[in-house]
Amino acid sequence: MSKRAGVSILVPNWNHRYCLPRAARSAFAGMRRLQARGVACELLVVDDASRDGSQKYLFHLAAQYPDLAIRVAWLEKNGGLGAARNVGLSQTAYRHVCLLDADNELEPENLWLFYRAALETDAALTYGNLLVRGDGQPDLLSNEPLRARVYRQNYVDSFALLDAPAALAAGGYATARGLLEDWELMMRLLAREALAVFVPAVFGYYYRSPDSLQTAAPEALAHRLRRIFDQDELRSREGRLLGRMYHPDVGWLA
Repeated sequence: MSKRAGVSILVPNWNHRYCLPRAARSAFAGMRRLQARGVACELLVVDDASRDGSQKYLFHLAAQYPDLAIRVAWLEKNGGLGAARNVGLSQTAYRHVCLLDADNELEPENLWLFYRAALETDAALTYGNLLVRGDGQPDLLSNEPLRARVYRQNYVDSFALLDAPAALAAGGYATARGLLEDWELMMRLLAREALAVFVPAVFGYYYRSPDSLQTAAPEALAHRLRRIFDQDELRSREGRLLGRMYHPDVGWLA
């Protein structure tokens, strides 16, 4: 599937009216910085049949920001995160998709940096540091190049820049509820020898709260994925570097 050059910021939303404006504001700031550099961009929100007032907020959003390309895809029935993301990946106008969950926040100053890295390396996944906020315990996620231990534990969050055609060619996100859709897509991309690039910069802010999605993998599901992609633990035991580290102002770092 061919898509135009540019960046689509994809926000799946289900009953996140209380924090959706924060995510949207960070997306708008990032879009304006891209526009200033001549990069085409849009915000696509996929509303997964919310019932908390999100739809009223989203209905008026485009009118409030006439200088920005804003679209909303309305799902009539709640299908879950994987299904919402797949709808977004198929409907985005541009090749590179910034996956921004409704309860997180983009670092707008650096979106241009990550887009440059994605273009210059042709990476299927371009990610960076995520600063954790919201629970009083400072933390850092997605803060190293991808290594073979990803077959044992998913430590790279989906809050990143994704090549939409590459992701769709790999089958997109699993849609059955309870599956580890982020981890499974990562493994399918690796099986297709897709490149994952870590950029040593802040991509955004990850908000941890009591109603956040589970970050720990249920062991039964984790075991299933290991059996599929890491038979006899041959891959995870290698310990080798799978991804690369790159900075547009410096070049390859690892």
